[in-house]
Amino acid sequence: MSESSSFALQGLFTAFSRGGWLASILWIAGCASPLDGQAEDDLKRSVQASVERQLQEIPEFAPQVTQALVDPLAEDFAQRREELREIGPQVDRAGSGLDVGLGIDGTTMPVASLSLQGALHSAVRHNLGIEQVRIEQGIAAAEIVRAEAVFDAVVGAGVNFARIDQDSVEVVGLPGPSLPASSAQDLRQWGFTTDVTKRLSSGAVVQVGMDLEQQEVLNQPGLIDPNPAWTSAITTGLSQPLLRGFGSDVNTSNIQLARNNDRRSVVRLQNNLLDLLVNVEAAYWNLVMARQQLVIADWLVIEGERIRDILDSRRGFDTTLAQFADAVATVESRKTRVIDARRSVSQAADQLKMLINDPALPVGGEVDLVPADFMVDEPMQYDLRDSVTTALGHSPLMDLAVLSIDDASIQEIVARNGRLPQLDLAAEISWMGLAGSAGSSLGNINGEYVDYVMGLQFSQAVGNRAAESVYRQARLQRSAAVIGYRQAVQQVIFDVKSSIRDIKAGYALISQARNFRLAQAENLRALDALRRTLAALTPEFLNLLFQRQERLAEAQLQELKAMVDYNLAVADLERATGKGLEANNIDLLVVEASGENNGR
Repeated sequence: MSESSSFALQGLFTAFSRGGWLASILWIAGCASPLDGQAEDDLKRSVQASVERQLQEIPEFAPQVTQALVDPLAEDFAQRREELREIGPQVDRAGSGLDVGLGIDGTTMPVASLSLQGALHSAVRHNLGIEQVRIEQGIAAAEIVRAEAVFDAVVGAGVNFARIDQDSVEVVGLPGPSLPASSAQDLRQWGFTTDVTKRLSSGAVVQVGMDLEQQEVLNQPGLIDPNPAWTSAITTGLSQPLLRGFGSDVNTSNIQLARNNDRRSVVRLQNNLLDLLVNVEAAYWNLVMARQQLVIADWLVIEGERIRDILDSRRGFDTTLAQFADAVATVESRKTRVIDARRSVSQAADQLKMLINDPALPVGGEVDLVPADFMVDEPMQYDLRDSVTTALGHSPLMDLAVLSIDDASIQEIVARNGRLPQLDLAAEISWMGLAGSAGSSLGNINGEYVDYVMGLQFSQAVGNRAAESVYRQARLQRSAAVIGYRQAVQQVIFDVKSSIRDIKAGYALISQARNFRLAQAENLRALDALRRTLAALTPEFLNLLFQRQERLAEAQLQELKAMVDYNLAVADLERATGKGLEANNIDLLVVEASGENNGR
């Protein structure tokens, strides 16, 4: 493959990574491709149809805003909204003053505050899983250099010495001049070689070398001139495949595959970072929820003890021992929730610390990790078609699918070339020189004595079944890659739609759960007001207070969970569209083939 044309699907990856499925399709249509005409047309139609078929089903409408979709509370509820907010557990009590218990070592834990953005950025810098993926990306980048090094020039040099002392048969009984007294070989030879070999992208191997040899005959000094003799030669050789193995598309395929693998490792790094951001945010809100559950558990114990004490003071009046014992059992049961909630707080903090791997917050350390942020419950504007288009241009799933098609196309090119017969051209030309000294021998290389060698070598397997099988496999792999691309399109659209549905439902659930909590707060307020006006409080009435407290606590947990789900749905949409890094102001740091780090 020529440097100017490159692979068409390699350009497709670039177009996708820079945003826009439409631009990438137009790029395919207008750019030179290594595929044959029919295969190229089939690929373009498959890619274009996969996207357009899905986008045509998405109705065009103006951007929407999440709606509460709940009936308004009664007017008297609305008038007491602020009062009702003050009834029950208070979310602002989950800060640094919350009693989370002692550490494992039995001492009070120091307090450390952590914001959501601080947790996300620390995780990107220090998470061990991401560090491992970064190393793998560096390995893939180094593989490009190894693939390109195949075309580096190779310099060689050598020296050899030979001492030949051999007897030989003599020819006798023939008429003519008498033979020398001895025809034995008694030689001393020195040889010096140097050469430069370079492989070209066409498949040719070019070699330029120089040989210098000294030969001295020791047993016949007067019959040979010059003696010693210096023979020199400058040789240029070329070996070029003409059919199988010919062309830059075939000979640079390993470089292209290595570059694709490097891109794939970058995309996987991006995908892992997107997953990490969602996981860290989930762990962060899980810690917030755990601390709120502890606040609720503490509140239930305090309120339960108040009712228990009232029943205790009435034991001589209208409260039986069994009724008082039931109140005591309720309070003790609520205390077990406090213990369990404290354990959940510590576990949630350790899970978050393990993900962010901050040197200042080691997993082995005991610290009261206090979240500085709280879930947002503001309405959000969304546009399904815009989100899907963004996801098709930025989702790592799409990039991976495009790279798989590109790999399969490169392998198909190589397999198609492998079906051709083997026909190799070999040519060599040498310029010779001879003299009594090395310098004179080299100086005598003037083109008068030139050797030429040229040849062709042909071979072909009968039936060519192995090559045909490899080609058939390559075509099937490309078809499978195109199907994988279609699946990626469907998966991306499904992920986007699911996230938007979760956002819509999550926002509606926040309002619904909030109304539920306010109604439960009004119920408890009314009962408590009735308690203050009644002359006699029955154990049944006080037991009803127990139940209302539990229901208010459950209502508050539902509201908090709805807020967590809403925030995570927003984070999932950013992951599905591939914009999570940009949304959190995070640059992707990758290792180039040169070994340098660069942000993308």
